[in-house]
Amino acid sequence: MRPRRLLMTLALAAALAPSLWLRSEAPRVKASPFGHIEPLAHQAATAGPFRLEGAWEISGSGSMFGGFSALITLPGDRFLAGTDGGRKLVFLRPDRPGPPALFSRFGTKADVDKLAVDLEALTRDPDTGVVWGAYEASNAIRRFGADLAPQGKVRPRAMREWGLNSGAEAFTRLPDGRFLAVEERAEGWGSEIHKAVLFAGDPLEDKAPRILQLAVPGNYRPVDMIATGDGRVLVLLRELVISLPPGFRTAIGEFDVADVKQDARVKLRVLAELGDGFPHDNYEGLAITQDDGVPHVWLVSDDNFMTYQRSLLLKLRWDQRRDQRQKARK
Repeated sequence: MRPRRLLMTLALAAALAPSLWLRSEAPRVKASPFGHIEPLAHQAATAGPFRLEGAWEISGSGSMFGGFSALITLPGDRFLAGTDGGRKLVFLRPDRPGPPALFSRFGTKADVDKLAVDLEALTRDPDTGVVWGAYEASNAIRRFGADLAPQGKVRPRAMREWGLNSGAEAFTRLPDGRFLAVEERAEGWGSEIHKAVLFAGDPLEDKAPRILQLAVPGNYRPVDMIATGDGRVLVLLRELVISLPPGFRTAIGEFDVADVKQDARVKLRVLAELGDGFPHDNYEGLAITQDDGVPHVWLVSDDNFMTYQRSLLLKLRWDQRRDQRQKARK
């Protein structure tokens, strides 16, 4: 590689890491209220206990369409995807027939928090329908009612020193009602340790959350997570690949809910790295569905509003019997 090209590559990678905030220019046109989700041709692919069963590309018009970095399930076989621009896309599972996806902002023009952008993670209480979102730039947590109307926000003191562009990236509600937020940035160069904050309950009500650490092996960074309901937390991992244009490696890891204790260091185990055969992009959102008792993991990618990236949605069958066999061999 020529020195000038190498310099350009390193500069671009530095600008993108760790939160990939660089955006390409987009025309300032009025956003469409609809998103389109079309099947994407793919080959058979398996990684650890995960098998690729479906792939789709999400598209829409307007300068604010894209940047999908959070994903949760809603009743009625629906998904809610949140964006870096504080927008949301509500859509029916694309493997089910139904109406088009609806793209809109969180809140209204009158009540929207002007600083509520760079939404990186969502979590939901299945009993009440209340939704919480973690925002990276402000390191804030915002609460929404079951109707997705804003109810308030908090900037926890324990998260205020987290990175401006590498802060609250992974966030989930645990089955016992606690909440866990993890900083994307590691504690230092070459470190595997990421700061985490454990809330005893609703983050807007807990004024004294506990500090934890999450140990993530390799060069991966945690970008989303979800409690599986069987005593584990599944974590979506991303690694930036320095190239021109920059690329990404994706992995899925896990840790035990029982390890999430006051002042604890939680160690993450990598279950699979999504290699050849999987459509590659910047996956940042993670959700789980049950199909006839079989868990499926869904991933959504953040295109960073870049012209060379795509908004992709993957459906992975999670073979938990194979998962257990792999653990037994280790």
